[in-house]
Amino acid sequence: MVRQREKRNLEQLREMEQILIGYARVSSTDDRQKLGLKVQTDALKDCDIIFSEKQSGDNDNRPELTRAIKLAKELTSQGKTVTFKIYKLDRLSRKMFTLANLIDDFNQNGIKLISILENIETDSLTGRLLCIVLGYVAEIELENIRIRTKDGLRKARENGVVLGNPSLTDKQETEILYLYQMNTIPISLIAKRLKVSESSVYKVARKYGVSRRNNSKIAIKV
Repeated sequence: MVRQREKRNLEQLREMEQILIGYARVSSTDDRQKLGLKVQTDALKDCDIIFSEKQSGDNDNRPELTRAIKLAKELTSQGKTVTFKIYKLDRLSRKMFTLANLIDDFNQNGIKLISILENIETDSLTGRLLCIVLGYVAEIELENIRIRTKDGLRKARENGVVLGNPSLTDKQETEILYLYQMNTIPISLIAKRLKVSESSVYKVARKYGVSRRNNSKIAIKV
């Protein structure tokens, strides 16, 4: 769904001859990643329109990237000069095959790609070659992260470390059930108040067969 502000932007873009489209991506919404998104959008502030989303770099199904590329192709088909700008090459993809296909797609449609951090522009053969080389580096880095993570988990299990969230105490479960049965308190507030995840609240409710829909209640010792 296109918001009204974006509609006005799109209408203005179609009147322009040279358009700069920005794309930013982070993997999660934690504080560090939020800062990373701000760094990216600040670097892309000269763009005429910016698409951003929270998606993993090895996920090929990214709605905002798809929208951005679709717009770029639409504008070039109308004879516009379109540049697609990113902060860093791995924001586009961490998978070599995907990155190579995207670069080829841009070239086939006359879309120039600029990566700020690597200082790469794909309107030259050298620029396209550098994109491919750095794409290989990004994919190798991703694979190394996966290997280190698996190795770390294996060693932790061998050392007797119990992985996952720690079990809740009886007192915590009692407090969760008490607040859960007060239908006026949102789940998010219960979780925040007791410093547990929302999924933990639902787990406890399922464990004791408590449902808010039928307002079923169980006796709770306090």
